[in-house]
Amino acid sequence: MNTPEPPHKNDTHWDAVIIGGALSGASTAIQLKKKQPGLRLLVVECNEKFNRRVGESTVEISSWFLMRVLGLTEYLNQNHIVKQGLRFWFTNADAKCFDSCSEIGPKYNVNLPAFQVDRAELDEHVLAKAASLGIEIWRPAEVKSVDLQSGGSQTLRVLKDGEVVEISARWVVDASGVKRLLARKNGWARTNERHPIASIWSRWKGVCAWDDEHLCADHPGFAKRCFGSRQTATNHLIGKGWWSWWIALKGGDMSVGIVYDERLVTLPEGASPVERMRAVLGTHPLAERLLKNATHDPDDVHFRKNLPYTSDTMAGDGFAMVGDAAAFLDPFYSPGMDWIAFSTASVSAMIVKERAGEMAADEPTMLNAQMKLSYERWFEAIYQDKYYYMGDYELMRLAFMLDLGVYYFGVVSQPFKHGLKGLELMPFNGQGTTASFNLIRFYNRRLAKIARRRMRTGEWGRKNANHYHPFVSYRFTAALPWRLVATAFRFAALELREGWKTWLPDKFELPTLPPTPAPPLKEIVEAPAASS
Repeated sequence: MNTPEPPHKNDTHWDAVIIGGALSGASTAIQLKKKQPGLRLLVVECNEKFNRRVGESTVEISSWFLMRVLGLTEYLNQNHIVKQGLRFWFTNADAKCFDSCSEIGPKYNVNLPAFQVDRAELDEHVLAKAASLGIEIWRPAEVKSVDLQSGGSQTLRVLKDGEVVEISARWVVDASGVKRLLARKNGWARTNERHPIASIWSRWKGVCAWDDEHLCADHPGFAKRCFGSRQTATNHLIGKGWWSWWIALKGGDMSVGIVYDERLVTLPEGASPVERMRAVLGTHPLAERLLKNATHDPDDVHFRKNLPYTSDTMAGDGFAMVGDAAAFLDPFYSPGMDWIAFSTASVSAMIVKERAGEMAADEPTMLNAQMKLSYERWFEAIYQDKYYYMGDYELMRLAFMLDLGVYYFGVVSQPFKHGLKGLELMPFNGQGTTASFNLIRFYNRRLAKIARRRMRTGEWGRKNANHYHPFVSYRFTAALPWRLVATAFRFAALELREGWKTWLPDKFELPTLPPTPAPPLKEIVEAPAASS
């Protein structure tokens, strides 16, 4: 990376020091520099070269952020893959091949842009862009300690060129990712024990393409029912209590991973994490064909328990956390880069106000409350107990249409309507959002309860074979609310047909499966940022 001579080479005091130079940190620095070019900014990055990581899939918000805020449209189109939506594949005893596994996915290509990205390459590019704007980059350098002082000067000790130097800044932004430097140092880090999910993932070569001519010839029904590209979608194989992502990357690699709820799934025994992942995938009839001639990278295999986490404190007068350094939800639906977009936009806006003398005294407290509320509501509305029903075609079809529709109506629409200001308020904050949160939480709770009843009665997954929902992508038109209303009527019909049987107190006890033993320490890495 060609880094220009920094303009403040001998300075030890900065307006803001950003810990971490990957997407969260570099994008925070870029936004600060664009909003107030005179700011003295330093990015401290510990890695000489970024390693590959999951989080390869963007969705509508994160794509808008990358293109419109960071100016990466040309770069993304030249160096990464244009994504064609989400696809879900279901299975039961009658689903034996590509023709018979029930499918949810767009019949045509999607409307709004999104991308499948190699995060290591993207992170390098964004950090190089920050350097080109005159932002000073220390790399490799490691922050050894941070002493916070509310409303005052923050003190950092940084290992650089073999010696520890002391610097100060009015603001410290923690973008250290899952290392969570500030949260762990100050005792703010918390595991989300209400959502006990774990993951194994790797990258593969030679995976059969979803649009492969031989695959299509063998399964003509599968080939004829979709007019768009399946290969560049994020494909999900889904079972009872688990799901798997399949993401094609530029250059021919395929990112494949599983995420499972430990209340519902215990991994089969195996000599390695990949063997255990393949054993789970082997319960889905599509996986064996896709991986028949594939090989994985043995140096790129990861196992992680306790994926979701949060922080008791995320912002204060003089510090803030962005991206995974603050919290992580779940890879499903790819919220990780959306969280980066919202958190970096909100934090950079607050710092610019303070440096201009325009920040209200309670603004850091308010932002901290917004970030915590956003995480809690996002989790409770979308993810809590979702793994009970996501593998049931009928229930997941309803949830997907409602989840995506509300996401478009209340979240995606905001930056398209209001520009960057639409990212400076964390989701599920602001006027009218409590009612929306309660609505989403209500239907997801109901679907989870219906799924638990189906598990008891043997009806779970009854439509997982021989059904296809050719989803039509949402648009910002007058039809969007009406499509949501129509889906709400389908949900009401489910309640009248079946849901009423669960209105009495649910006596179903959660399975008490033993937790999956952790692999050797060297195989454990931190949580993925996102993947769907």
